[in-house]
Amino acid sequence: MATSRKLLTLTALGATLFATSASALILPLTLGVDGGVTDVKYKGRSATGYFWAVNGNLKLNTFSSIYSGYGETTADIPDANGVDQNFTSTSIPLALQITLPIVLGDVYVRGGGNYYDNTYANESEDGWGLLGAVGISLAPAIGPGMALEVGYQDRGNAETSTISVGARLNF
Repeated sequence: MATSRKLLTLTALGATLFATSASALILPLTLGVDGGVTDVKYKGRSATGYFWAVNGNLKLNTFSSIYSGYGETTADIPDANGVDQNFTSTSIPLALQITLPIVLGDVYVRGGGNYYDNTYANESEDGWGLLGAVGISLAPAIGPGMALEVGYQDRGNAETSTISVGARLNF
């Protein structure tokens, strides 16, 4: 009886170590960079601008992950006199991303909040806003890939709608 318990314990321990070492080959981390075109609306005025972002996802399980990063948006928005003024906004998002795996990657939807810091001409504001995005990531489980995304961010007096292309590295 004692021998069978030892054998069972060693078998269970060996299986656990094997499973752990096999899953350790895949880290639950994705790093990426995005760039694209954005439509910026600020106090009733709007303009087309550009943005870039660096970001990462920490997978919680196969279908969900935590998303965060840093991004900057710029646009020349006309003031009340029709003179273009520089608009710059930085953003630090924190969101939950729900992912549906497909053959060549993932389809995802993301929702959460972001801390923003807006500057328009001589005006400045910061605070918290909402964000949302829908996209597709074309990448294998490990290695490089690309992503296409449509997103929205509320940034106080500013709103941004984006279309982006990004590069991803899955670990």
